Amino acid sequence: MAENLKGIIIAVNTFDVKDIHSEVEELKSLAISSGIEVTGSYIQNRNAIDPKSYVGIGFLESVAEENGDEMDYCIINDEITASQNRKIESVLDTKVIDRTQVILDIFSLRAHSKAGQLQVELAQLEYLVPRLKGQGINLSRLGAGIGTRGPGETKLETDRRHINTRIKEIKNQLQTIINHRERYREQRRKNQAVKVSLIGYTNAGKSTLFNIMADSDALEEDKLFATLDPKTRQLTTPAGFNCIVTDTVGFIQNLPTTLVESFKSTLEEAGDSDFIIHVIDNNADDIMAHYDTVKKLMKDLDMTDIPQIIYFNKTDLNHYENLVTDEHAVHVSKNTAQNELNQHLEDFMKQHFEKYEVELAAENSHLYYSLKNATIVEGTRTDEETGALKVYGYSPEGGWIERIVGSDDIGSKKFD
Repeated sequence: MAENLKGIIIAVNTFDVKDIHSEVEELKSLAISSGIEVTGSYIQNRNAIDPKSYVGIGFLESVAEENGDEMDYCIINDEITASQNRKIESVLDTKVIDRTQVILDIFSLRAHSKAGQLQVELAQLEYLVPRLKGQGINLSRLGAGIGTRGPGETKLETDRRHINTRIKEIKNQLQTIINHRERYREQRRKNQAVKVSLIGYTNAGKSTLFNIMADSDALEEDKLFATLDPKTRQLTTPAGFNCIVTDTVGFIQNLPTTLVESFKSTLEEAGDSDFIIHVIDNNADDIMAHYDTVKKLMKDLDMTDIPQIIYFNKTDLNHYENLVTDEHAVHVSKNTAQNELNQHLEDFMKQHFEKYEVELAAENSHLYYSLKNATIVEGTRTDEETGALKVYGYSPEGGWIERIVGSDDIGSKKFD
């Protein structure tokens, strides 16, 4: 990672921006994650972004006069065109990168799986294609470092046809991975496995809770996008019910469209869930903006119909209830015991499962263990005369009980 690099941030505040200061603070954190020390930020209030230079030329000249040659980078809060890049670069006489390039740089550092690396390369190449036209970004000035990790300098200097061919190759490879994931999902459905996904704003503490709940060792770092590749483990609730839990990539404000599309297959891991745990950093200054960002992306990915419980995390740092929501919510932290975290999830599942009661003949009592793994068993009663075992609890909908014990073995009924 680049060291001892300094940069400034330039942003435009238009009427449709909800909270420009929150966006700039987030971009500052992103820059720091990429190894750039942000020495200043400059915001211009405008009715619209200048199509030629992003901000006004006079504004750029004043920024250049104030900073001189003390900056290695100028970071733009929005995705900019090649012509805007050239204009800003000519006035400031420094390397110009935008929000998308900073995020791609972090993604390239965090991606470890084959799918994640392919998705990063695809996003980088699709970002570069429209900027390789004759008078595009001066490739000789890109050099190494921010904005160039991933495809590499050699690829960047090849012609558009070669890059487009590579894009097609990556898409074909990603489609193979998507098909494999679909077969895995089909197998999961066939095996009657309930899936839970942890989603939330980046650095909300999802991986920490994931590790506690699933006895896992996923990477835990106080960094943006510490988790990029989805991780899946088995989770057992206090009642003995087994399900699958997945840790996913964090969301951010103003996520570039290129990234949403390129990482859609990763985000679809959460979209295929039966339940969602939305993790919120209860100690975050911009908690409402974080909540709104995640809710918007969930809507864009058609995930709003999935039952959702909110875990307000880091309540050991902040005990106040900062946000009122319509969703079921609990307060937790890294100090919350595994049993308590999973009990919250189990109690929430019961609200969406159907109650059942079945009677197992003495010779079929072994099926009790299948019921305990595949449903939430509340209790049992043994008929002293017949030796039959009555089991009652909560089951996912869709005929799970019938498939476990067989319709002929159900001596009692499901009930509301």
